[in-house]
Amino acid sequence: MDFEKVGRARLKMRLPRHREQISDAYFLAFTDLLEAYGLAAIKRDELREQATPDRSILAEYEDLCQTLEEDVIKMLACVSPRMIR
Repeated sequence: MDFEKVGRARLKMRLPRHREQISDAYFLAFTDLLEAYGLAAIKRDELREQATPDRSILAEYEDLCQTLEEDVIKMLACVSPRMIR
């Protein structure tokens, strides 16, 4: 599975104000962040779908996804427009 692609698509939905930047940014630090988000979001969703999920692990993944979303916003705010297509 292409976790970068999954992360990019999900973040474009979660962060509509940054949709264009997310679509156009292809530098290593950003794609690594997208990959981490994609993996974490899929795992979080799998835990949500369980009949009796481990609440502490689900909370960790919820927090991780929120932190990664904040990191994406910070990174996009600090990146030079030259690094985005």
